[in-house]
Amino acid sequence: MSEIEITELDGTEESKKDDIVIEEVMERLDEICAKLENEKTSLKEAMTLYTEGVKLAALARENLEGVEKEIKILNEI
Repeated sequence: MSEIEITELDGTEESKKDDIVIEEVMERLDEICAKLENEKTSLKEAMTLYTEGVKLAALARENLEGVEKEIKILNEI
């Protein structure tokens, strides 16, 4: 999987798209972790990967918080 364009993953799509986005984000985060654990990864690349990972983690957290709010609303019905 290639680098995810974060600007495209702003949580404004339909719920079905959010599910796909979360899966893609989690897959990319796994890839980033594996590369960061590799001793052959240069410091420059590690910093780039770390920055991407932090942004993706924040995006995933926002999306999951939105889903949690939806679930709470549905449970109140």
